[in-house]
Amino acid sequence: MQRIGIFGGTFDPIHIGHLYVANAVLEQEQLERVLFVPVGEPAHRSTHAPAGDRKAMVGLAIENNAGFAFDDTALRQAGPVYTADTLPLLKERYPDAALSFIAGADSLVRSTWRRLHEVVAALERFYVVAREHTAGEELQAVLARLPSDLARRFVVLNLPLVDVSASAIRASISQGRTMRYLLPDSVVQYIEARGLYRGNTSS
Repeated sequence: MQRIGIFGGTFDPIHIGHLYVANAVLEQEQLERVLFVPVGEPAHRSTHAPAGDRKAMVGLAIENNAGFAFDDTALRQAGPVYTADTLPLLKERYPDAALSFIAGADSLVRSTWRRLHEVVAALERFYVVAREHTAGEELQAVLARLPSDLARRFVVLNLPLVDVSASAIRASISQGRTMRYLLPDSVVQYIEARGLYRGNTSS
């Protein structure tokens, strides 16, 4: 059975932190692929670039890594989009795969996860990437609310910290600062050509 990691998010824009985490999990956990699954209309946050632009940027960012693949399932869903509703669609699309999810500890602790028990039950593993400013006690409090068999599916990965945030990148772009080395060059060129995030400093 093929082992596939799912990396969902708004990718607004996709940056080197996303790419580093995905590649580290791919190699460390010996996955066959990591699917990048951008969300069209997320339930718990607003987006700043249109879904079509975010899709294009993800495609540009991952095109040179054979272990990465693009999936448009969450883009085709009617919003608001919840992971609990996306996973059954992904299981239909990849019936012979064991699916795992990849998320930062901050996302798990500070976001409201609708029907988290359903999400975890659909997965082989739920990989949690440790983040600065997110205490282990906070994560344990989330896991304590789940049945023990589901809590055991979580794997905390202590990867080298790549402290890059999309909101900080958007703010910097709006101020005319270069984003070279924080974004793939192809994504920088796309943002400049499309005029994305100009005058956009919101989170």
